[in-house]
Amino acid sequence: MIRYPISEAELIALINGVQPNWIGRAQTRIQHYIAAGGYTDDSDFWGEIKHVYISLQHEKCAYCETKLQGAVLASKVHEVEHYRPKSEVKPWPNHKVVHWKDFKPAWPTGAGSKVGYYKLAYHHLNYAIACTRCNSTLKSSYFPIRGKRDIQNSDPANMQKESALLLYPISSVDPDDPQELITFNGVLAVPRHSDGPANERAVTTIEFFQLNHEDLTSRRAVEIRTLWFALQLAKINPQDKQLYEDTIALMCSPQSPFSSCVSAFLELTKTDYPTAEAMAKLIITALTANQPLTA
Repeated sequence: MIRYPISEAELIALINGVQPNWIGRAQTRIQHYIAAGGYTDDSDFWGEIKHVYISLQHEKCAYCETKLQGAVLASKVHEVEHYRPKSEVKPWPNHKVVHWKDFKPAWPTGAGSKVGYYKLAYHHLNYAIACTRCNSTLKSSYFPIRGKRDIQNSDPANMQKESALLLYPISSVDPDDPQELITFNGVLAVPRHSDGPANERAVTTIEFFQLNHEDLTSRRAVEIRTLWFALQLAKINPQDKQLYEDTIALMCSPQSPFSSCVSAFLELTKTDYPTAEAMAKLIITALTANQPLTA
């Protein structure tokens, strides 16, 4: 995961540029939900500002960093994700789901709620773009927290006491930068901190979104292989060194898929080249033999 830096005022300006009356309509709809005492299944219109988040996130999933190609002609692959669920909150981990059946955190993850965060259903800082895998298959209506659930709050900036366990990457409403909590050991997402709240958030986010599942590690491996080849070519082709360095810089930039993983591997080549070299060879061998790369 990476942070997508933008101020709230800048985000609102982008929304107004796409749909000038959207914010006003959103506030009216929220008043309707407040009168009803919860989210009602009305015709939604958050999709009207989807492209603001698609552009902001460089067409990447907010959680797994998969590149969701086709912002215009294939925009349906970009799902509008409600960070805090709008209609209900299911308790997590759900041990009936195979992905989480063995995950038993030592910290609280919050009770469920029949009423969701309906006052945030149309809040611009409760949205992100996510892939179907992360949004529909995994995220669903779960929202683990360490503190007390604050269903009645209408401003995400005032909800820090919930101690949300999932990271939110848009703007700085979440005080934690994802890359300060999660890094990578090769293709595997790992916590930067060994204990405390930062560790708990990292571990929960990794487990929740199954960030070390083979469907992601195999694609990260391809990016690391490409990076490694670019590094080697820069050494043996000095006349094209700038071309390869530009390629490496692009791969580590926010607009590229799995940039947090690639950036972590590049840093490893600078701090511990022998380990990086051994890891690269292992990854290339596994890809060539079509072998899984998992924890």
